[in-house]
Amino acid sequence: MRVSTGRLEAIIFASFIFLLVWLPIPLGSNRPWAWSIMELIIALQSIGLVYCFRAKIPWQYLRPGWWLLAALAIFQFFTLLQLVPLPAGLLAWLAPQNAELRAVASLSGEAVNGFAPLSLDPEQSKISLLKGVSYLLLAVNTLLLVNRPERIRAVLIAIVVSGTFQAFYGAMLLLTNVEQSPVFGTDIGPVATGSYIYKNHFANYLLLSLMMGLALIVADLKLTGAETWQARLSGLLEAALSPKMLVRMCMIIMVIGLVMSRSRMGNSAFFATTVIGGILALLLYKQRPKSLTILMVSILIIDMLIVSSLFGLSKVRERLSSTVLVDEGRIYIFDWALNMLKDFPIWGSGAGSFYSVFQAYLPQPISAFFDHTHNDYLQFAIESGLPVTLLLGAAVLWVAYRCLRTLRKRNDPLMKGTALGCFMAITAMLIHISVDFNLQAPANAATFVVVLSLALIASRMPKQGYQVV
Repeated sequence: MRVSTGRLEAIIFASFIFLLVWLPIPLGSNRPWAWSIMELIIALQSIGLVYCFRAKIPWQYLRPGWWLLAALAIFQFFTLLQLVPLPAGLLAWLAPQNAELRAVASLSGEAVNGFAPLSLDPEQSKISLLKGVSYLLLAVNTLLLVNRPERIRAVLIAIVVSGTFQAFYGAMLLLTNVEQSPVFGTDIGPVATGSYIYKNHFANYLLLSLMMGLALIVADLKLTGAETWQARLSGLLEAALSPKMLVRMCMIIMVIGLVMSRSRMGNSAFFATTVIGGILALLLYKQRPKSLTILMVSILIIDMLIVSSLFGLSKVRERLSSTVLVDEGRIYIFDWALNMLKDFPIWGSGAGSFYSVFQAYLPQPISAFFDHTHNDYLQFAIESGLPVTLLLGAAVLWVAYRCLRTLRKRNDPLMKGTALGCFMAITAMLIHISVDFNLQAPANAATFVVVLSLALIASRMPKQGYQVV
């Protein structure tokens, strides 16, 4: 039976919503089989959309995201260039350290017939390229599929539902003293990790989900307040029975999960982002609802002070106050990794090559295992070079600027609420990746790409949505 184009597009959107919920479930999609499933689903969605829009490409859907798509595409093209075999003379001129490191560290990208790629670990670069192309296609798919206001809301709800499940699952495993995950058989440590292995990846995902929950609540705030006590009481009862209260409860569950992760920077980023986002919202929000101030204050007071104190915020504070980076070895990693950046400032050592190359920069053997820098800014710069890393960073900052412009210029509550939530999610991510490698987890990176795309959609979409092509 032949499926109509409209029905096929609806099926693809349903699979898109499924993907958002699925991504964190298989260990944060941070295993080869798990990210392969992600790549396959995204590829099938893209093929389906090519069929749906074969007669006419809806450029108006894609126009808001041109700069983001261009930055992602250039980044992947650069990764492809790192895999192209180059003559030894040209390679020595472009990357003098390349040949020397191959000889010293016995890296896998040996020269063949005098030709070798820029990447010092071509196999890992191929894996990174496939992931990167998937993220690019995911951004395109998001821009094409989320073409009506109700779909923006559906995406926000999906991320909130996923985050709530992760938080509840992580908290219950910890509170019931389960030693192993009932699904994947992984060991359960003294902190909540949900279906992730690493607590900071779990905390980062909850940060993104929390901000999408905030977007939903802000989008439904009333512009005017009640003038009589009867109206106020009626409004209070109405709010208690409204979907907003359900979303608010989901946010409280996610805050509990965030605190129980004992992630220092995760909790710090949540607090800082709430303060920064609240101040900017009060300054820039066009036709600001009176209850917006109350909402922001309630998040700080109820979530950070009351709820968190019941579920271990004091332990997070203890970890913060006793933190010594030298003891954890991160300061050493940072210093040694800076030496790598000095050797590969333009062309990088190859996407995904950090672990392989890092071994050659260790002044002495270490017992700790570091396959990432614990600083995504530095790792991207080392592996891909400063130029394209700065380009990608500029694209993210441009999206953040579009969020603030949406708050200032647009009237539609859903678009402004989405912009505020996305801006706060971007801020939280930029803070958190300064001390960790959250963008190395495919579930987090893919969700962040969707958040960036949502922000751009909210900046340009008409109030009633685009006309269906």
